[in-house]
Amino acid sequence: MKATTRARITESLSGFDAAAHLERDPISFAHRYEAPEDKEVVALFAALLAYGRVASIARAVTVACERMGPAPSLALMNDDVASAGSRFEGFVHRLTRGEDLSRLWLGIGETRRRFGSLEAAFLASDVQGAPDYHAALTGLRQAIVTPYARERERQAFEHFLPDPRRGSACKRFCLFLRWMVRGPDEIDLGLWRGASTSRLVMPLDTHIHRIGLSLGLTKRRSTDWQTASEITRSLKVLDPTDPLRFDFALTHMGIDGDL
Repeated sequence: MKATTRARITESLSGFDAAAHLERDPISFAHRYEAPEDKEVVALFAALLAYGRVASIARAVTVACERMGPAPSLALMNDDVASAGSRFEGFVHRLTRGEDLSRLWLGIGETRRRFGSLEAAFLASDVQGAPDYHAALTGLRQAIVTPYARERERQAFEHFLPDPRRGSACKRFCLFLRWMVRGPDEIDLGLWRGASTSRLVMPLDTHIHRIGLSLGLTKRRSTDWQTASEITRSLKVLDPTDPLRFDFALTHMGIDGDL
């Protein structure tokens, strides 16, 4: 990494007020719950709904939380197909519909019954010695979708809960992992203690891609998993054990046009 790039990132982040940006970030919804198991459910929904404009995302997550109720973890363990369908009936957020949320809801419940927790399902597919959590993320996704698999998937559901095997950057899934593994601090939850921050991959969206190209963190033009990995490797020069500590600030500075 060039010294100028290192200095630019360090200088930009030195005056960044993370707490001031929290309420504009989807993770703020998870912070409103006390129980770790509720935080986890809300965080997964919030991350997967985090596409589109900031205001639109906030509205969608607000509605989803209202439908989930005050104790989401308990509710999802008690719902069946019919009640889950009724719970999210009429929900719309861009490509995502209520049936997508109800399938995720039911899938989380089945995954917890089978593995005990989402973290256990995630770690069950981990490949020891792998540089990242691609295999573990794939395994978690499969655990969630398999109980309610359909012969033909809705294309919109594939967008909502992307399959890492297709080469997608899986930005929103990687964002959820950051929230679960990093911290706990004023932003990230740090609920999954069995995973390492050093193996997280940067949640890649258009803002991070533009910044990555501008700073020379990547030369790749595709917003895919390989590009996300390349940006992550570049940031590991600054922090080998926790490269995603830069993500929150870089993302919000990109949204605000400050970088």
